[in-house]
Amino acid sequence: MNIIVEKLLFSNELRLFQGIFEKKSLKEILENIKLTASPEGTLEMVATDLEIGLVSTIDVTVKEAGTFTVNGKDLYELISKMPDGLVEISENNDLQILITNEKKTSKYKLMGLQSSDYPELPTGDFSSHISFSSKKLISIINKSSYIIAPEMKFSLGGALMTISDNKFEMAATDSHRLAYLHYNADFNINDDPVSFIVSRKSLTELVKICEEDDIQFAFDKNNLFFKYKNRVLSSRIIDQKFPNYKAVIPDRAEYEVTVNKDLLLQTLRRILIFKLRNNSVYFTFSDNKLILERATPEKGEGYDEVDIEFNAKPVKVAFNGNFIIDFLTHEDAENIRISIIDEDSSFIFKPIDPESENSVNYIYVVMPLNV
Repeated sequence: MNIIVEKLLFSNELRLFQGIFEKKSLKEILENIKLTASPEGTLEMVATDLEIGLVSTIDVTVKEAGTFTVNGKDLYELISKMPDGLVEISENNDLQILITNEKKTSKYKLMGLQSSDYPELPTGDFSSHISFSSKKLISIINKSSYIIAPEMKFSLGGALMTISDNKFEMAATDSHRLAYLHYNADFNINDDPVSFIVSRKSLTELVKICEEDDIQFAFDKNNLFFKYKNRVLSSRIIDQKFPNYKAVIPDRAEYEVTVNKDLLLQTLRRILIFKLRNNSVYFTFSDNKLILERATPEKGEGYDEVDIEFNAKPVKVAFNGNFIIDFLTHEDAENIRISIIDEDSSFIFKPIDPESENSVNYIYVVMPLNV
């Protein structure tokens, strides 16, 4: 195999694969990326961890077709640091991969593995695909995937994605809080709504490969497929039952409070300088003030006020302060509406955005702490 490729193009595409490789893989070949040059002048790149996979195809000059695999992180580190311009990559029969720049002033050799040993990726049928707005999908993922802890498994290790004729929905929960987002669209789903649990890693990698244009979605019995231009991300379906998240969303509110997002965020960051194991912060809604309090005998105490409109019986609850900060730091709206029933019920935090045809609806449900 022998190809010539523009360094910046190759480096930018290789960067998208870095999250696929596991730090400690049980199989050495899963640390590799498979490269296949075709006589038609394309280079196909493939990486997988057996749960998700990524395929990308770029245009190159092919002097000799062929295929090999090489350590994906090493290849990216090298290519990204090569001089700008064209890079020549060749492989001899001993799986020695030679990499040089256009002027032949930089010469490197990497050892590869047989491509015949590389796992085959599933292929998606996009003949009857569903199209999403990449911009909306990225926004939805960014506002929900942070709830999913990396070590979580099975149903809570992913977000529930549901597509019906006229709606796209995504929900993520860690059993203490819930992010639920949806927007209206015409997807032309002829059958019943379809739902899939998408892993946290798949969501993270999906954000990387998308930009502004639409993304195509397809699925089969075992896999989900997301296609963006020259890239296809495949993800194994998590075969578990997602919790009944809609049952924990309050269907009414006794009070609604509006607060400036940045002001609340700054106040929370101040009061959380006192470290406690559960990160609890007392929220008291009373007399047109939201009072935040936190105390520890070892380090001190904090008290802060935020102006709100509230004329009712005081409501005092404790929240994990970091949960509220998570929500606020992932939200762009200027103001937040807090819906309250009582001290023992879940609270709803919702951004207040100007209504628009293309807006994404977002609610964040948080359970109070028992302290």
